[in-house]
Amino acid sequence: MHTKFPAAVIVIVVISSEGDVMPPQFFEEGVRINADGYIHVLETVVKPRVDMVAAGRDYLFQQDSAPAHKSRKTQAWLHSNMPYHWTPDLWPPSSPDCNPLDYYLWGVVEEKVNAKFHNTKDALRATITVVVLNVDRKEVKHACGRFRSRLERVVAANGGYIE
Repeated sequence: MHTKFPAAVIVIVVISSEGDVMPPQFFEEGVRINADGYIHVLETVVKPRVDMVAAGRDYLFQQDSAPAHKSRKTQAWLHSNMPYHWTPDLWPPSSPDCNPLDYYLWGVVEEKVNAKFHNTKDALRATITVVVLNVDRKEVKHACGRFRSRLERVVAANGGYIE
């Protein structure tokens, strides 16, 4: 059975170059993802997880160019609380070729999650959670290890799409 308006959820996941995968954090239904809502999740979920995984080591926090990510308020919070992050002026917009979540993780998750139909948002969330928690750490580490070579290929393509 297909539906004209399939269930959809908003989720955040953080991965590390060592292969660690944060359990998915779902935003409440109907919540508009603005700077305040995003900062709340950064403060209460993401930063504690990153600090635990980094265990005192330096790290680089990368995100995409979503409006809530690049807002002045979010950038000020990141500057004060997660100083090892790439600011929007260092990061090209719409750059899925340069983000391991985009060029690896979300494709794997979508393929496995979309292998079956989900009649409810709870079923969709449950499947996403199972899939994310079972992603192979070695594969995540390998995908993150390709980061530099992918950046070099984007530069060689003058910022164009790479395959």
